[in-house]
Amino acid sequence: MNTYRRGERALAMCLAAVAGYADSIGFMFYGGVFLSFMSGNSTRLAVSIVEDDSELMWLAGRCIVLFMVGVMCGALVHRLVTRRWGRYRAREAVLVAVSLVFLASSVSLASGSETLAVMLLSVGIGAMNSVFERDGEVSIALTYVTGTLVKAGQRFVDSFFGGRVSAWVYPLLMAVCLSVGAIVGAVVFFNLGLVAVYPLTGFLIVVTVTNQVVRDRRRRRGLPL
Repeated sequence: MNTYRRGERALAMCLAAVAGYADSIGFMFYGGVFLSFMSGNSTRLAVSIVEDDSELMWLAGRCIVLFMVGVMCGALVHRLVTRRWGRYRAREAVLVAVSLVFLASSVSLASGSETLAVMLLSVGIGAMNSVFERDGEVSIALTYVTGTLVKAGQRFVDSFFGGRVSAWVYPLLMAVCLSVGAIVGAVVFFNLGLVAVYPLTGFLIVVTVTNQVVRDRRRRRGLPL
């Protein structure tokens, strides 16, 4: 994350919080299945197969598939926009696409389709992983923290051998933001149920609009994007 500007790091932390919040909604709604933690879902799927738990097998498998669909949709948007307008527009396009998916989730919830609303959240979280992408690879992990914590631990050790302190602080902050988002999401869901989707969507739209305004301003001033 050290190669990104401060504003970009702030955006990444906000999106990590969104992922944590949404994951709590899915976990509590489904009763133990994740929307962003696919390692956990893979384990749940494997256990359900052994235990012949068809309901859990279906839930875990569906979440994995929906997440992958979201990843592919996000990657497709990124590739198409990069080819047409350049990579600097691609991040903006992916973020707008994710916001639209979350908005569709809120609309589905308002129309009474609770299951569809949560399914769309899973697609949106998958697509979110293409917001920070370089050379076809995810450069900042937004929706999972296992690798982020590994990086933080490695960079912490490196700091005793001449490495930069910020090299481990930023990954750790990403993990903290996701955890804080998960706590907030759990609290809101516990008290309001799936209505928790509405403030999440509103927050993401605010983040998306703010990102667009800031980047347009930097673009007009000829500053790096």
